[in-house]
Amino acid sequence: MQWEKLTFKDIEKLSKEDTIVVIPIGSMEIHGPHLPLGTDALVIYKLALEVAKREEALVLPPIYYACAVENRHFPGNISLKAEIFLELIESLCDEIGRNGFKKILILNGHGGNKRSLSLFIRELLWKKKRYQVYILMDPWSPIADVIDSIKETEEIGHACEIETSFILYLFPELAKLEEVKDKAKTGSAPKIPYIETSVDWISYCIEGYLGDPRKASKEKGSILFNKWVERVSKVIRAIKEDKITERVLEAYFKRVG
Repeated sequence: MQWEKLTFKDIEKLSKEDTIVVIPIGSMEIHGPHLPLGTDALVIYKLALEVAKREEALVLPPIYYACAVENRHFPGNISLKAEIFLELIESLCDEIGRNGFKKILILNGHGGNKRSLSLFIRELLWKKKRYQVYILMDPWSPIADVIDSIKETEEIGHACEIETSFILYLFPELAKLEEVKDKAKTGSAPKIPYIETSVDWISYCIEGYLGDPRKASKEKGSILFNKWVERVSKVIRAIKEDKITERVLEAYFKRVG
């Protein structure tokens, strides 16, 4: 079910208690010389739609604009300020809640969103939001074991062998693998024990991709994507069955006043 393709009467008839509303979030940023800027949103939206077919979830249109400030020095990047991104997500969730839906699943397709979304999920407590939000923060975590078994390159993570395989399988017409001439060159991030800086990613991922995308294939993409759909479908079923989150929220709000 795609929200934008339904009528208001269709929405009205849906069970607000049982229907999970899915928000797919990606980014608009460099994915090497060979993948489209919207890779994260394209792939995570496709995942959301396939999962919805199995589990009858309600899917919103994907969000292409998010937190990608670390890649603003490359052409084509569009990044929102964190506060604007958070306000956008909160407004969407508020509107979903106003329509009566109780459970919202955010499918995050971009690693750079994780810190902002971690803050968002805690702020919901402060703001006493009654709807329940679930976030798949690390998009590949459900298939980490499959990735480990199938990858041929040591380094993965961004426009790499894995992400390129997804595009070769789902959107082969958008891949320009001939633009990759060699495995990615990487730089040196500041090596200070226990410390994180604002330039770690910038100084490390200097070409906008990691590993060797030339090891990617449509066949790998098929295996990975279909296993991803299978496992996120199980996540949706678990969310539907979850009664604990609502109970704990209500008890918490009573205690904090």
